[in-house]
Amino acid sequence: MAGLLDDALEWMQSPERTQQLQQVGGAISGGLLNIQSSKKRFDELQAQAFGDPKNPLKVTDPDALNQLTEMTMSGPMAFAPVGMTKAITQNITAKGFDPRYDPRALEQERLQNLTTTVVPRGNIQAPETSIVDLLGRPFITSMADRTAAGVDLTKINDVDLKRLVSLLGGQDYMFENPGQVWASAGGPVSQVMKQAQEIKSLTGQNPLYIPWRMAPSGGDFAHMTGETMLNYAQSNLGRAEKKNLNSMFKDYIPDWKGIDSPISYEQLRQAPTSVRKVLLKQMDKNFRNEGGLSLGEARLAVSDPRQLMAQESGIQNIGEIFADKPMIMQSGHASYPTAIPGQGLGTIKEKHSIFELLPNLVKERGIQNPAAPSQTDIRALQMKPYSGTITEKLLRSLGY
Repeated sequence: MAGLLDDALEWMQSPERTQQLQQVGGAISGGLLNIQSSKKRFDELQAQAFGDPKNPLKVTDPDALNQLTEMTMSGPMAFAPVGMTKAITQNITAKGFDPRYDPRALEQERLQNLTTTVVPRGNIQAPETSIVDLLGRPFITSMADRTAAGVDLTKINDVDLKRLVSLLGGQDYMFENPGQVWASAGGPVSQVMKQAQEIKSLTGQNPLYIPWRMAPSGGDFAHMTGETMLNYAQSNLGRAEKKNLNSMFKDYIPDWKGIDSPISYEQLRQAPTSVRKVLLKQMDKNFRNEGGLSLGEARLAVSDPRQLMAQESGIQNIGEIFADKPMIMQSGHASYPTAIPGQGLGTIKEKHSIFELLPNLVKERGIQNPAAPSQTDIRALQMKPYSGTITEKLLRSLGY
């Protein structure tokens, strides 16, 4: 989605959702919101948000779209069109979280009190399955961060975000994106596809895809963490603090247009990885106590709540790679442009480390306990994708 108005398009990335919003005007005129002034304002916003008659699916005014969405979701009768779900507010850390989200002792209280509000984009279908059901299947594994998928982040604590932050995953990416199982840069995707084609050639089977879970900081590369911090700052900082933040950003992005610019997200996305990481730390250091968000809070806010205390290197979801299809050159993920063709199959109900499925790697590295690998072993796993097969011998070793 490079070069586009990200905050609007992430919410409206499917034609179906765009059409749903466009159709609401008719529903209103039919009496669901029987207030003439609201109807008039809705029509005005609709005309602004989708103002290109040659391309009715194109978002022409993201601010109008955000107002349209808010009016739709929280109108006088709490009207929501088919396919749109009402907001969910939760204290995502109430059941605990991995301390590595932010190991600073003085930050723990604010992390423990963190609340987020999200609006689901749809119903992610992930049926539960057992590893036993995978007997005889070859598989490939690589890393996946803990970011959530299928929801739009709209509020953190008591601050309503001026722009939606669409959470794209992560582990659940495969369930929100039919035809894809994983997205990344071209190099890693090519490596996986090459292995998948070799496995298909040798076995006649499409390999499964079983991603392993990264550390709590694993989502820092993805755009969502930085955009959440930037969005919160835009929504909550005062004029003087915004001026200071803009000055700081200009040191790293010389043509920075300003925190309130509609292209600020895109400028942050296009910055080199090293620059983005520095900016995350600078926003944390200089603005978390000036009305901004800490890095730990941002990491938690964009994470899948089910994974806050989950094991690093653990497995969760399972998909199937379509080995005979070409790699997908436009994934739709703002941070990971290419994707592996395939489909999500389900969530594994048993809890295992990926090392438990790779006995040859365990033997090669001399790992004493594959259920609790060292950080050195986990880092080695990041270097390339690995493959294996779910055999009877493997299942017996796991106690099945």
